[in-house]
Amino acid sequence: MSARRWTGALVCAAALAWGWLAAAPTGFTQSAVASDETDFQGMPPGKGREETFYACVVCHSMRLVTQQGLSRDRWDEAIDWMVEEQDMPELEPEDRKLIVDYLAQFYGPDRKAGKRSKQ
Repeated sequence: MSARRWTGALVCAAALAWGWLAAAPTGFTQSAVASDETDFQGMPPGKGREETFYACVVCHSMRLVTQQGLSRDRWDEAIDWMVEEQDMPELEPEDRKLIVDYLAQFYGPDRKAGKRSKQ
Protein backbone atom coordinates (compact mmCIF):
# COMPACT_ATOMS: atom_id res chain seq x y z
CA MET A 1 0.00 0.00 0.00
CA SER A 2 2.72 2.50 0.86
CA ALA A 3 4.52 1.94 -2.44
CA ARG A 4 1.25 2.48 -4.28
CA ARG A 5 0.57 5.78 -2.50
CA TRP A 6 4.16 6.89 -3.09
CA THR A 7 3.90 6.07 -6.78
CA GLY A 8 0.63 7.98 -7.01
CA ALA A 9 2.19 11.05 -5.43
CA LEU A 10 5.14 10.91 -7.82
CA VAL A 11 2.83 10.53 -10.81
CA CYS A 12 0.82 13.58 -9.69
CA ALA A 13 3.98 15.62 -9.18
CA ALA A 14 5.31 14.59 -12.59
CA ALA A 15 2.00 15.50 -14.24
CA LEU A 16 2.01 18.93 -12.60
CA ALA A 17 5.63 19.52 -13.58
CA TRP A 18 4.97 18.40 -17.14
CA GLY A 19 2.01 20.77 -17.42
CA TRP A 20 4.13 23.65 -16.14
CA LEU A 21 7.02 22.83 -18.46
CA ALA A 22 4.76 22.39 -21.48
CA ALA A 23 3.26 25.85 -20.90
CA ALA A 24 6.63 27.59 -20.43
CA PRO A 25 8.57 29.21 -23.29
CA THR A 26 11.10 26.82 -24.82
CA GLY A 27 14.33 28.57 -23.79
CA PHE A 28 13.13 29.04 -20.22
CA THR A 29 12.08 25.40 -19.97
CA GLN A 30 15.46 24.04 -20.99
CA SER A 31 17.41 26.28 -18.62
CA ALA A 32 15.03 25.64 -15.70
CA VAL A 33 15.22 21.87 -16.14
CA ALA A 34 19.00 21.89 -16.51
CA SER A 35 19.37 24.06 -13.40
CA ASP A 36 17.12 21.89 -11.22
CA GLU A 37 18.72 18.65 -12.40
CA THR A 38 22.21 20.01 -11.78
CA ASP A 39 21.87 21.59 -8.36
CA PHE A 40 18.81 20.09 -6.62
CA GLN A 41 17.82 23.63 -5.54
CA GLY A 42 21.19 24.18 -3.90
CA MET A 43 21.24 21.00 -1.82
CA PRO A 44 24.82 19.87 -1.15
CA PRO A 45 25.93 16.56 -2.67
CA GLY A 46 25.76 13.58 -0.36
CA LYS A 47 24.29 10.15 0.10
CA GLY A 48 20.50 10.53 0.14
CA ARG A 49 20.33 13.92 -1.62
CA GLU A 50 18.27 12.67 -4.56
CA GLU A 51 15.86 10.68 -2.36
CA THR A 52 15.45 13.67 -0.05
CA PHE A 53 14.85 16.08 -2.91
CA TYR A 54 12.19 13.99 -4.60
CA ALA A 55 10.43 13.07 -1.34
CA CYS A 56 10.17 16.71 -0.30
CA VAL A 57 9.41 18.65 -3.48
CA VAL A 58 6.28 16.62 -4.12
CA CYS A 59 4.56 18.83 -1.51
CA HIS A 60 6.71 21.92 -0.93
CA SER A 61 9.89 23.73 -1.88
CA MET A 62 13.26 22.73 -0.54
CA ARG A 63 13.55 26.20 1.01
CA LEU A 64 10.95 25.16 3.57
CA VAL A 65 13.08 22.13 4.40
CA THR A 66 16.48 23.80 4.43
CA GLN A 67 15.46 26.56 6.84
CA GLN A 68 14.39 24.14 9.60
CA GLY A 69 17.71 23.13 11.19
CA LEU A 70 16.35 20.13 13.10
CA SER A 71 18.14 17.34 14.94
CA ARG A 72 18.00 13.80 13.57
CA ASP A 73 15.25 12.88 16.05
CA ARG A 74 13.23 15.96 15.15
CA TRP A 75 13.55 15.22 11.41
CA ASP A 76 12.29 11.71 12.11
CA GLU A 77 9.35 13.16 14.10
CA ALA A 78 8.64 15.64 11.30
CA ILE A 79 8.31 12.75 8.83
CA ASP A 80 5.94 10.96 11.24
CA TRP A 81 3.85 14.14 11.46
CA MET A 82 3.74 14.59 7.67
CA VAL A 83 2.66 10.97 7.19
CA GLU A 84 0.00 11.12 9.91
CA GLU A 85 -1.33 14.65 9.44
CA GLN A 86 -0.46 15.70 5.89
CA ASP A 87 -1.10 12.43 4.01
CA MET A 88 2.51 12.04 2.99
CA PRO A 89 3.05 8.53 1.66
CA GLU A 90 4.88 6.24 4.07
CA LEU A 91 8.54 5.92 3.12
CA GLU A 92 10.27 2.58 2.76
CA PRO A 93 12.53 2.05 5.81
CA GLU A 94 15.77 2.25 3.81
CA ASP A 95 14.64 5.45 2.05
CA ARG A 96 13.52 6.98 5.32
CA LYS A 97 16.92 6.29 6.91
CA LEU A 98 18.74 7.80 3.91
CA ILE A 99 16.54 10.90 4.02
CA VAL A 100 16.75 11.44 7.77
CA ASP A 101 20.52 10.89 7.70
CA TYR A 102 20.92 13.40 4.88
CA LEU A 103 18.71 16.00 6.55
CA ALA A 104 20.47 15.62 9.90
CA GLN A 105 23.90 15.91 8.27
CA PHE A 106 23.22 18.94 6.11
CA TYR A 107 20.26 20.65 7.82
CA GLY A 108 20.81 19.95 11.50
CA PRO A 109 20.68 22.58 14.26
CA ASP A 110 24.26 23.69 13.60
CA ARG A 111 23.78 23.98 9.83
CA LYS A 112 20.74 26.17 9.26
CA ALA A 113 20.03 27.36 5.72
CA GLY A 114 22.76 29.53 4.29
CA LYS A 115 25.16 28.77 7.16
CA ARG A 116 26.31 25.28 6.23
CA SER A 117 29.86 24.80 5.06
CA LYS A 118 30.59 23.88 1.46
CA GLN A 119 31.65 20.25 1.14
